[in-house]
Amino acid sequence: MNKYLPLLFLLKLSHFSVRAQCPVTPVLLTTQTQVNNFATTYPACTYLNVRFEVKGAGITDLTPLSQLTGTSKNFYINFNPDLTTLAGLDNITEVLGDLTIQANHQLTNLQGFGSLANAPALLKVENNDGLLSLEGLTAGGVLTHVGSLVVIENNSLTDLSDVYDALETVGEYVYIQDNAALTSINTFNNLVSVGQYLTIDNHPSLTAINGFSALQTVGLQGAGWDFEILHCPQLTTVDNFTSLSQVGKNFEITDNMNLSTLSFPGLNTIGGGMSIAVNSALTSLSGLGDFTLTGPLSIVSNTSLPQCEAAGICDYLEGPGAATISNNATGCNSVIQVETACLLLPVELIHFKANTVDGEVHLDWHTASEKDNDYFQVEHSTDGVNFEPLSIVNGMGTSASLNKYSYVHSRPFKGGNYYRLKQVDFDGTYTYSDMVRVETAQAVYVEIYPNPTTGYARLKGELPEGTVRLTDSKGRLIAEKHLPEQYVFDLTREPEGIYLIEIITENERIVKRLMKH
Repeated sequence: MNKYLPLLFLLKLSHFSVRAQCPVTPVLLTTQTQVNNFATTYPACTYLNVRFEVKGAGITDLTPLSQLTGTSKNFYINFNPDLTTLAGLDNITEVLGDLTIQANHQLTNLQGFGSLANAPALLKVENNDGLLSLEGLTAGGVLTHVGSLVVIENNSLTDLSDVYDALETVGEYVYIQDNAALTSINTFNNLVSVGQYLTIDNHPSLTAINGFSALQTVGLQGAGWDFEILHCPQLTTVDNFTSLSQVGKNFEITDNMNLSTLSFPGLNTIGGGMSIAVNSALTSLSGLGDFTLTGPLSIVSNTSLPQCEAAGICDYLEGPGAATISNNATGCNSVIQVETACLLLPVELIHFKANTVDGEVHLDWHTASEKDNDYFQVEHSTDGVNFEPLSIVNGMGTSASLNKYSYVHSRPFKGGNYYRLKQVDFDGTYTYSDMVRVETAQAVYVEIYPNPTTGYARLKGELPEGTVRLTDSKGRLIAEKHLPEQYVFDLTREPEGIYLIEIITENERIVKRLMKH
């Protein structure tokens, strides 16, 4: 007989005993008896490597689980209608899988689960109707990172205070939603980053968000996600996110009907779009500061909002991005109103007209806004092509109000006159307005006789002082005379065709056509 057989048997027995210290298949404890028997069945088990769930009516005491220190899998305390305390879970320091505390309606706090130091997956507190606070969870102040954090549908929960102040990072998301009695969020004061999204949604009693003062980034992991504060009708101020500088995707503040103050002074980059909508008490967006926006901009249905000229919004409107701005108060009721408030248009010319008054031409123009406007140069032309400067009219520099200008051309040409404005900035850059045309009555009546002619032609009528020039159809000068003394032209040596007689006086230019045959 092999003398080593007893030793081999003892080694195998010892190996089996070690494996039997903890369960090897998922654990579901549905009665108080099963909870009590866990310590008897697994007296040496302290760390779990299987899914573990406590779920059942009649379960009131978790102290038989006090030997547990952690698990590498999911850990659930769910649907225990008679459980009033989490005492017994005090020694758990690590849950590497999901940790959920759900539908335990007799729980009023989470005392008894205060040593948790490592929870890199999901930490969820959901649908615990009697829960008044999260007191006890992370009470040791050692939990600095979680994968995701969800607090939803805890209908008696009134306050989030202090329990998460040790948190510095959240790998994926923070989701706080549908906690009907929640009035304030006074925690997360050391939280620096949220990897995917931060959502605070549908809290009819929430009046204050006083935490998150250290938060710098949201949604920079992967493709990026959102920053959202939605459907909180009693919320009056959002001004504690003073350190938030980057949002990976969309930024949205929607349907907070009493929200009057919005402040994100450190906001620098939004990787998606921005939506500010249905916040009927909001009066200003100036607290948003200077930021770069990548996606579309939407500012709609904020009926008391007249001031939208935050630096980041003005910068965005100056570029090619899409913007929808409507149904807000006057001043922020359209893209053009916000552009005007931002003074993006160097000069917004809304009126330029010319009229004749007693032989003079009166020019009038109005601007709705100006930026760095040095002066207007008034220019004149008789043919609409070649312009000459008439005068300089000083601009208003930078202005968001209506400004009116005028100029009188006292000696216009008789007939067609064209005018335009050359607007010049302080740096020398300039733009031209559209042309306006006005017709002045001709004071001089002149005819050519005979017309057509076979040789001689003379001017007939009131001949003013000036110059008269005869040219052929190609512009070749044939003769030039001084009026009124010299007014007869000899075309006997010229070929048949069309000729032009141009009369030039101090105030006008008259052109007549003459035919020879």
